[in-house]
Amino acid sequence: MGSVMVTVMALIGTTAMVLFTGGRVISAVRVLSGSRRRTREYRDFTDAFAVELLVGARPVRAAEHALTREHGISDGLRRQIHRIRLGADIDGDPDQDRPAGDGVDPELVRLLRLWATAERHGLALGSLMGRSVQDLDTRLNHLGHVSSALAGARMTEVILLLLPVGALGIGQSMGLEPLAFLVGTTLGALVLLLGTGLACAGVLWVESLTVTVLGGVGGRAGPGGKAGVSGGFRIPGVSAKPGLGAIAAARVLDVFAAAIQAGLPVGTAWRAAVHGATQGTRGDDDMNHAVADLLRVAGLLELGAGAGAWQHLASDPNFGPVARRAGSQVRNGGRMSEAVTAQADRLRTQADDSARAGAERVLVAVAAPLTLCFLPAFVVVGLVPLVIGFAGV
Repeated sequence: MGSVMVTVMALIGTTAMVLFTGGRVISAVRVLSGSRRRTREYRDFTDAFAVELLVGARPVRAAEHALTREHGISDGLRRQIHRIRLGADIDGDPDQDRPAGDGVDPELVRLLRLWATAERHGLALGSLMGRSVQDLDTRLNHLGHVSSALAGARMTEVILLLLPVGALGIGQSMGLEPLAFLVGTTLGALVLLLGTGLACAGVLWVESLTVTVLGGVGGRAGPGGKAGVSGGFRIPGVSAKPGLGAIAAARVLDVFAAAIQAGLPVGTAWRAAVHGATQGTRGDDDMNHAVADLLRVAGLLELGAGAGAWQHLASDPNFGPVARRAGSQVRNGGRMSEAVTAQADRLRTQADDSARAGAERVLVAVAAPLTLCFLPAFVVVGLVPLVIGFAGV
C-alpha cells in the first residue's frame, strides 16, 4: 500500500509541475501579445493625434478625430478624452473610474502628462506627439525582437522535450515497456517525477533568461525601460544612472528641447521636461530618487548656480552630453535645442541596438538550461527506462 501511495503522489506531483509550467508559459505569451497590441493601438492613435495637431486642429478635437480612426484603442483613453472634452483636468487621475484592483495604464498616464505639460507651458504638442510615435515604434521593434527570440528558444525547448518522448517510443516498439515502468512502479514514478522536474525547471529557466537578456516584456519594461515585473518574471531594464532608461531619458530631452524652443528659461524648461516626461513614480523609490536628482538641476538653475547646476549629471551616460553642453551654453549663450534633440535620437538608437544585441544573446543564454536541465531530463526519462528494460530482458 505504501508503494502505491508513493507512486500516486509522484504522478500527482508530475502533473502539477507540468500544469504549473504550462500556465507560466501561456501567461508569458499572453503578456507579450497584450503588450504588443496595446502598444500598437497607442502608436496608431498618437500618430493620428500628431497629424491632426500639425494641420491646426485643437488638441481635444484632434484627439476625438484620432479616436474615430482607431476602433481598438484603450477604453481608458477614450473615457479620459471624453472627460477632458467636458472640462476635466488633462493631468487628472486617468484611472479614477477604473474598478478597484485594476492597474494604471502607464502609456495613458504618459500621454496625458505630456499633453498637460504642453498645454501648461505653450509647447508644440504636435511635435512632441511625433517624437512619442518614435518611442512607440522603438518599443514595437523591441517587442518584435522579444517575440522572435522567444519563438526560437521555445522551438529549442520543444525539440529537447521531444527527445525523451522519442526514446520512450523506441523502447515501446522494441517491447521494453518503459511506460509501464514509469507509471506502474514506485521507482519509475520517482524517475518520472525527477525527469519532469528537470524539464520544467529548464523551461522556466529559459523563459526567465530570455526575458532578462532582452530587457523585459510588457508594462513599463522595454528598450531602456525601468526595471519592473511582468508575467511573474523579474524584468531588469537596460537602465543607467540616475535611474531612468534610455527611452525615458529621451522623452525628458524631447520636452526640454521643445521648452527651450518655446522660449522658457532653462531652469523652467528642465523642470517642465522632468515633470512632463516621467510618470508612475509613486511607490518606486529608485524612480523617485532619479526624478529628484534631475529636479535638483532645475532648483540650482533657479537659484542662479549657472553652469555648476549641471555638474552632477556631467558623467551620466544618458544626460551627460546634454549637461556638458548646457554648462558651456550658459557661458557662451549659444543655442542648444539641436544638441538636445540629437542626444535624444542617439539614445533611441542605442536602445534599439541593445534590443537587437539582446536577441542575439538569447541562444547563448539557452546553453545553461540545455546543459543542466534538458539533457539530464533526457537521460533520466528517456534512457534510464530503456536501460532497465534491457536489463530485464
